[in-house]
Amino acid sequence: MIVELNHLKFYAYHGLYDFEREKGGEYIVDVLIDSADETNYLQLNDVVNYEDIYRIVNQHMQTPKDFIEEVARLILNDLKVTFSNAKVIEVKITKCAPPIPSMKGSARVTANYKK
Repeated sequence: MIVELNHLKFYAYHGLYDFEREKGGEYIVDVLIDSADETNYLQLNDVVNYEDIYRIVNQHMQTPKDFIEEVARLILNDLKVTFSNAKVIEVKITKCAPPIPSMKGSARVTANYKK
């Protein structure tokens, strides 16, 4: 069973430069978890809980880091612990407006785990 949380929007204070840490910026996070298929999905313990995924992502997005690569790695590690039956986990973090002069676009990092 694949569970995805897509286009999670955050205003966070990640970045190497002081002005990024002071001003903050918009980020989008996408998470995919492919877990071992269960025969029944009758109780919360049988499924990948969306609330748990969001709690982990939110916690790390609210803790400023110099690099979004580090944020993605920390989210991935916590998801691996929380969802130990996962076969595949993918975390994408998009920095909507990186501080690059004249750049019109975004920057994205992806952290992957495959059992």
